[in-house]
Parts: sequence; C-alpha cells; structure tokens
Amino acid sequence: METEANLKKKGFDPQVIELTVSTLKQERLLDDREFAALFVENRERFRPKSRFALKYELRQKGISDTIIQEALESVDDFEAARRAVKTKLGQWRHLDRETFKKKMMNYLRNRGFGYEVSISTYRSSLGQDHPPEEYL
Repeated sequence: METEANLKKKGFDPQVIELTVSTLKQERLLDDREFAALFVENRERFRPKSRFALKYELRQKGISDTIIQEALESVDDFEAARRAVKTKLGQWRHLDRETFKKKMMNYLRNRGFGYEVSISTYRSSLGQDHPPEEYL
C-alpha cells in the first residue's frame, strides 16, 4: 500500500504505521476501492490511457488485482483511444499521411494502447473532420 510505503520511507516505526493505517481504514479515510474508482474516472476524463496502463499504475500504488479489475470494468480501450487523440488531431492536421500515422501510433502506444486499438483509431480518425484534408 502506498501510504504504508510513504510512512516507512519517512522513518516511522512499523507499529505506528500499522496503527495509523488501521485507524484511517476504520474512519473510511483510506479506501482502496474508492481510490481506484476515482483514479480511473479521473484518467478517463483528463488523460485517457489503456486498461493495461491503468492496471500498471494502480498496481504501482499497491491496489489489489481484485479491486483493479472492478475499477476497470467500464473502461473501453477503443473509446479511450479515440478520446486520447481527439485533442491532438488539430495539431497534426498539417502533417503528411505517413507522419500523421506515425505520430498517432506512437502517441497511443505511449499511453499503453495495443496495435489493434491504435490502428483502428487511426483508420476511424481518417473519416473525421480534424485530419488533414488530403486524407478525406
């Protein structure tokens, strides 16, 4: 758990850490399930990433696999990828087709999306208003 790790790093006694974490849980101030749900919701809204990337980030924060699975139930990689590139399409509109594709594919890969999702997002973006006119 991230809270325990931070307290250990700051040099607190293990008994104090255990008591603190226990108290926080009893007071419902430390709830992994709620944290994971809010974390995923925030990422989905402001910085969409793939299920794989979200799972990795939550694991790094010490969230159990069961809770991670619950939090990721509603995540759709294809929709998240579409939202992730939506703001970038305008910036890429002046690029030639090959550079446009490379930018999009790399951008999505860096957010944890696989090839299938990335190429599907690229192909569907060719039919939208924002890509360069010569692609339409």
